Amino acid sequence: MTRVGAVVVLVLSGVASLSELGTSLAAEQKKAAVGTWALYVPTEIAWKAGPESLAPGAKVAVLEGDPAKEGFFTMRLVLPDGYRVAPHWHPKVERLTIISGTLNLGTGDRFDAAATKALPAGTYSAMPPKMTHFAWTAGETVVQLSSIGPWQVIYVDPTDDPRNKR
Repeated sequence: MTRVGAVVVLVLSGVASLSELGTSLAAEQKKAAVGTWALYVPTEIAWKAGPESLAPGAKVAVLEGDPAKEGFFTMRLVLPDGYRVAPHWHPKVERLTIISGTLNLGTGDRFDAAATKALPAGTYSAMPPKMTHFAWTAGETVVQLSSIGPWQVIYVDPTDDPRNKR
């Protein structure tokens, strides 16, 4: 077989593999384990009620890892229009990417909507451990959050902690 013939066979094999991938993608994505390809198409993400550390109304989808365990994790949050998160901090670096909507983020121990910076879709933020911050949304907002678990939310004022109200 000539080199050209071998290349044609390889290309055609690759095309056949891609079409098979398309039909089994949804099944594979649901069972992604360590060492496998995790792929999440936005329309196929399975959203659940948000974590207990956030006020009701938030939705969450864990994309990688487990926020409750040691190790790296990534999750997405859908926050409704006007959603507020009271001043809090995390023991480890928190990395945010705004996927859609606008997250208004402020720093300090007191919630002050006027003192926030509007973070539109496409914005990336990496906050150091123990940086006190708060947020509110303008429009439904999707945020991708990555950190090292276990993920903790420590509210400045314990009465702001939704876990204390349940």
